[in-house]
Amino acid sequence: MKTFSITGLHCAGCARNAERAVSAVPGSGKVYVNFATGKLTVSGECSDEAVIAAVEAAGYRAERMTDPRRAPREERVSVLPFAVAAVSALAVWIAMHCVSEPWGGYLQLALLVPALVAGSGFYRTGIPLLLRGRPNMDTLIACGTGAAVVYSLLTLARGDGHLYFESAGMIVALILFGRMLEARSRRRATGAIRELVSLLPERAVRIGKTGDEEIAVSAIRPGDRLRVRPGERIPADGRVSEGASSVDESMLTGESLPVAKFVGDRVTGATVNLDGALVIEADAAQADSTFSRIVAMVEASQAERPRVARVADFVAGIFVQCVLVVALLTFAVWFAATGEAETALDFTLSVLVVACPCALGLATPIALVAGVGAGAKRGVLFRNGDALETLSKVRTCVFDKTGTLTTGVFRVAEVRPAAGAAAEELLAAIASAENRSAHPLARALCAAARDRSLELQSPEEFRERPGYGVECVLGGRRWLIGSARMLRDAGIAVADAELSVYAACDGIYAGGALLEDTPRPRAKAAIAALRERSVRTVMLTGDAAAPAGRLAAELGLDEFRAGLLPGDKLEALKELRGKSSAPVAMVGDGVNDAPALAGADVGIAVGSGSAAAMESAQVVLVGDDPAAVPAAWELSRRTMRIVRENLFWAFFYNAVGIPFAAGAFYPLFGWKLFPAFGAFAMACSSLCVVLNALRLTRFSPGGVTGQR
Repeated sequence: MKTFSITGLHCAGCARNAERAVSAVPGSGKVYVNFATGKLTVSGECSDEAVIAAVEAAGYRAERMTDPRRAPREERVSVLPFAVAAVSALAVWIAMHCVSEPWGGYLQLALLVPALVAGSGFYRTGIPLLLRGRPNMDTLIACGTGAAVVYSLLTLARGDGHLYFESAGMIVALILFGRMLEARSRRRATGAIRELVSLLPERAVRIGKTGDEEIAVSAIRPGDRLRVRPGERIPADGRVSEGASSVDESMLTGESLPVAKFVGDRVTGATVNLDGALVIEADAAQADSTFSRIVAMVEASQAERPRVARVADFVAGIFVQCVLVVALLTFAVWFAATGEAETALDFTLSVLVVACPCALGLATPIALVAGVGAGAKRGVLFRNGDALETLSKVRTCVFDKTGTLTTGVFRVAEVRPAAGAAAEELLAAIASAENRSAHPLARALCAAARDRSLELQSPEEFRERPGYGVECVLGGRRWLIGSARMLRDAGIAVADAELSVYAACDGIYAGGALLEDTPRPRAKAAIAALRERSVRTVMLTGDAAAPAGRLAAELGLDEFRAGLLPGDKLEALKELRGKSSAPVAMVGDGVNDAPALAGADVGIAVGSGSAAAMESAQVVLVGDDPAAVPAAWELSRRTMRIVRENLFWAFFYNAVGIPFAAGAFYPLFGWKLFPAFGAFAMACSSLCVVLNALRLTRFSPGGVTGQR
């Protein structure tokens, strides 16, 4: 997937023209121009030069984006053209009312020239696109003001009739004013994403054999030792090898409080070292860092056309052609009805300048970009707009237990040997078998054995069975250690239903251990917040039913299912999806959650979990706070509400404004829209859509956020 910054887009018709041009390039695959962000994404084998040439041939400019720190190049919308056009239009209006004929008309024409020069971009872009059969909003403005000027020149030469010089000047000034305000508002709406991509520093200090040397961040390699002074951003993922400090990780997790870091602790690139000097050992190149993955995910969320935008984009793509047809019909009907060219021209000019394809083209993408940006600032990352749309419809949220609702840090609460066995011997055997496993329960069992100074053996044979446990040989005796199902499948009766880990030696039940996992601090609040929003909560776990039931009751879950293998979780998820008419979300963090995350309507991965879980999910929570789940749901719901509001306004405005401008209400009520007011209404229409989306930048989900 290649990404380009594209400039010169003034409406959704422009975006459609650029898409068509690039789609015709040999080797191009899927092409999408995001009008709100000014970005073009292309899949396929076409060359950069061919894409740029196609865009330029269509009348726009493009530049390949390769640096993740760079936001799309934006056009500078200056105040000067508007100021010139406004002064010129005002002067024309004064001359029209204060200077009598025959010289008043010539003075108006002279005073109008600066406004036409200030708005010359409308004619340079709009007229050539009209001749190519691909008109855009500039075409409407150029046709409207051009027709007004040409008609006025003919009238001036004839010596009688109404002049439209003041209308042309006011239209140009008002359109430039609206475009200036819209550009500034769009910049604010997309500011969160621009802020995100600018966080990673460009330079780092590497400790070499001859001392410190400054290098580019892109040159960092795993194993490099990097010096980070107080106040600097950490340039790469790694571990602290020297020093101690506090680190601001709010840009990743939404956590407002600094996190203490000591030797051996992990640090993440782009976070801020606050008050102590650190030396870190990088364990990933910049391209593979957590920050780069976050930026890539945010970039990907803008690279595909979401479902909700497709109809609006299609309508916006043919909108200008339809308006030109309506304008011609308006002139023909009114000229035939009245025989007066001035009356017909009044209504025609109003139609050309009141129509607003910008509002249609911006309605969905500007809201999605603002929503994705608001989520990124709070540690909630959406892979694409479809995920954000689907999450808003979720009414059942399924949670994995360990590492998601709980801390994943277990402790051995009790060892229960079978009759005639010693607890210490049983724990030593279990820990010896589990010493090679990376499972959280295995780590807790080994830690308990070390705390009791028990001597561990090295297994003569070892095999780990995911979801079941381990099978090994210790001192010539074969041990099965894991779930109750593992022992039952081997034909061994299990006496205690409450244990977390069971053991059997040479086919005889030997006892087991009870482990406890503590809930995450805000797990209960997260579940309560979802239930308040009428979202049903379910927990799936491989643990025994008794401890799972106690945790479910403590957190207030609606339902739980225990003793599940990875495949069982997927089947349980399919069953829940079959029972629900609404989408089902799955929240998890481990490798064994990846199938369920991929199989859910929306997979939500806890960012502190495995890479497999993050790759399988459509939404990633960078931190480990469960309260980010209802926050993500609330953000998606508000974003889609603003999308619907924007679409309603865009369609309603054009559905009412165009007939009004065409004079549909004039015979009945005498209502008439003057061209200058039509231009003002058009400018306000697209501005309203952007300002409505801008509300998302102040998103706060009412007490449930990713911040503590």
